Amino acid sequence: MAVITEHGNSNHNNIINNNSKIGISKAGTESPHSSQRQLSTALTVPEFFAHKNIFVTGGTGFLGTVLIEALLDTHPDIGTIYVLVRGKRNFDPNERINRLLQKPIFQKYNEKTLAKVVPVVGELTEPNFGFGNDLLQELIERVNVIYHSAATIRFNSPLRTAIFTNLTGTMRTIELAKQLKQLSAYIYCSTAFCNSNNRGLITEDVYKSQFDPYEMMKMAENEEAWLDFTQQKCKSYLKDHPNTYTFTKNLSENLLMAEMSGLPAAIVRPSIVYGTLEHPMKGWVGNANSGHLGFLAGFVKGIFRTMSGRANAVIDIIPCDYVINSSLVMGWYVGTRHVDKPEIIHCTSGEVNPLTLSQFCNIINDSVERHPPNSFVWKPKTKLRNGWRYNLFFYLFHLLPAMIFYIPEKLFGIGMPQHTAYEYMRVFQNGTKAFDYFLDKDFRYSMKNALRVSSLIHDSDRKRYNFDASRCDWSEFIDRCLIGIRRFYFKESAVTTQWHRNYWKVFNVLYYAGFVAIFAILYFALTPFLGLPVGLTLAVLVWGFLVWL
Repeated sequence: MAVITEHGNSNHNNIINNNSKIGISKAGTESPHSSQRQLSTALTVPEFFAHKNIFVTGGTGFLGTVLIEALLDTHPDIGTIYVLVRGKRNFDPNERINRLLQKPIFQKYNEKTLAKVVPVVGELTEPNFGFGNDLLQELIERVNVIYHSAATIRFNSPLRTAIFTNLTGTMRTIELAKQLKQLSAYIYCSTAFCNSNNRGLITEDVYKSQFDPYEMMKMAENEEAWLDFTQQKCKSYLKDHPNTYTFTKNLSENLLMAEMSGLPAAIVRPSIVYGTLEHPMKGWVGNANSGHLGFLAGFVKGIFRTMSGRANAVIDIIPCDYVINSSLVMGWYVGTRHVDKPEIIHCTSGEVNPLTLSQFCNIINDSVERHPPNSFVWKPKTKLRNGWRYNLFFYLFHLLPAMIFYIPEKLFGIGMPQHTAYEYMRVFQNGTKAFDYFLDKDFRYSMKNALRVSSLIHDSDRKRYNFDASRCDWSEFIDRCLIGIRRFYFKESAVTTQWHRNYWKVFNVLYYAGFVAIFAILYFALTPFLGLPVGLTLAVLVWGFLVWL
């Protein structure tokens, strides 16, 4: 059972019991329909979702898209899936959903099934999402399950933006949940990093925020509060949180604990989400330009060739379908039993199947050699570097080549799609700074509750809805992700042919020829001015340093 833990306590001893006040100014009120709620008797996940109508936020994102597919896959008799879509000028929401449903993961469904996915135009932060009365009443009468995954996932979002989207948006979904006549489950997609201001083993509890979430929402509405709101002021609110994303996610969890007492709610906390392992297809990566998948996309093309972090630090990655499976299982779990407080689970791998940064680099280097893309800028190969070594390598072998590469890139259309290599380098640099915090700390995530819930899954669901990463083969998983990036992001063939292997061999020769060329340049540049003994010695030293770098 979920409890709230005091903020910043690495020993996690200060647990506030269910009857205690949690230091939030406004207590959650019980849904008028909660006392009338009839528990589902479904033994399996598919049985639970039969005839259920679902409301989804964040449905057009990477996780949300896979969630919608998984919901359609649960049972032929699943009801309507209402997907919240922002209203955009000159953009038809039905067309937006149609484009989403044309993705490869939906190819197996007929038109009748796909018609169950219905866009509803609204604004996440507006009361009742800005819905008209007829639509709102339809949702109140019909919706049984809410999946809330909409969020701004940019680590460096302005604090006000993060509060509006991540906190106020969560409040709006809670308000809708409390109006529903037949609420069976409310699932919130949080993040394992929401408690990254703590150290040691992070438990599956809500850690008390230092600020009142209600006051923070009021502050976001107050224009005057943001006049001359400096970076220093922002840091005074974040305190030990590394960014506005983790800060507002923690606030949202505190809000849920205050508001959803006695209601069928759950919080799922994934770590670094990669592509899919099995479902709906192997290696689905969406647009592969967000999160750490963006690094893999650049790595495959030989553009991103370094990482920062300790060799023995654990990089806690998780397959996307495991996150979705855990979300579906938690819907079934809270919908089939009484819960006093929101149930919380981690969807992580570090405690059950740890993968170090050193191992990760070796795996992706081996994987890309087995499955090289149709083309790349330079031989894909990454290595761990830190401090000045990382910075020097980045400027010499990332930024400088990207600037030189700009002209042929524009003339011949080679390299990465959508942006220039230089633009990607800047994004990579900012992303590295953001991720450094998480790769430089010994974060550990308890999975006690997650494994307990997993053990309750019906035997017929155990394989299909597995989210226990203890037996995940990371080498095989990375293979599937890299092939998925080739196939779905770069629109290349998923099949690795002899041509791909020969192409790799050619670039492998060029890679080592590059070292020879560097030495030759140094030799002929230095010896005419310094003489053969001194010039040769200096050329060897500089060359050796660059090779080491």
